Order: sequence, then C-alpha cells, then structure tokens
Amino acid sequence: MPKIIVVDPGHGGSDPGATGQGLKEKDLTLKISRRIVTELLRYQCDVRLTRKADTNPQLGQRAALANSLKADLFVSIHINAGGGTGFESYIFRNATGNTEKYRNAVHSKVADYVK
Repeated sequence: MPKIIVVDPGHGGSDPGATGQGLKEKDLTLKISRRIVTELLRYQCDVRLTRKADTNPQLGQRAALANSLKADLFVSIHINAGGGTGFESYIFRNATGNTEKYRNAVHSKVADYVK
C-alpha cells in the first residue's frame, strides 16, 4: 500500500501570510506545494493537498483531512518573515511512531538544498 502524504500550502484566501516585494506567502506556498507533489508522485505515493486554490481552510480542517486519510506524513509549508534566515522544521510535541525519524530525514535534505 502506498504511503499517504498530505502537503499543506500555508495560508490562503483572505490570509496572505507574509507579504513583501509584491509577493504573498499564500501564493508561494501553493506553488512550492504543487512542485513537492510533482516530485513525490515519482515515488509511487498517494499525495494530497489541503488546498488546491486560493482558499483558506482552517487549521483544524487541514489536520482533520490528514487524520481522516490516515496520512503517514503531514507537511505544512510556510515562509517565515521578520528577518530570519535558514530553514526550520517542527513536529507535534506529543508525536509518536516514526515522526521524529521522518522529520529528521526531510529536514536534512531540505537544509542541504537551502545551503
């Protein structure tokens, strides 16, 4: 059975997220998420988006989708503002199973790419 991965393009709809230089986080996260889906489909997994257009599902709806699908991995894409640099990844503090292992693998690959 293929792994189920839910990718959450952060923000959307009336919530643009961070903005600057004519860019909106909600647009960038959707574009990045679509590229992630394209890449992951090469690995024969079932990849779903929490939004496919400029909508703003509530956080609970986004998590509920992942839970209802019994997702093996839930990734929410955001672009931080405020002068920070680098890459961050977080996991739910009460996470169980392979969560930390998956987070470490993804973090390592993305951090290497960002460098």
